[in-house]
Amino acid sequence: MNSNDMALTLRATELVVASQFGSTSMLQRKLGVGHAKAEWIMRHLESYGIVGHALENTTRDVLILTDRLTSTLDRLKREDDPPHTD
Repeated sequence: MNSNDMALTLRATELVVASQFGSTSMLQRKLGVGHAKAEWIMRHLESYGIVGHALENTTRDVLILTDRLTSTLDRLKREDDPPHTD
């Protein structure tokens, strides 16, 4: 993951965990990215265990509580790539 993608992933993590709201459209608005990039970020957040699986036409469950935000961001900074999911 390049540094720009990591920066977006970290910012998205902050937004999703702080708001406890996991939505692609929210990431588009708050990060100023297109739909494809917001979906890519959400897939990465899912692979990191931050949000749950995508459900049709609903927001994703946020799996990290706000009190774990700092430790989650620290963990993401230490990892180069998210775990691969099949």
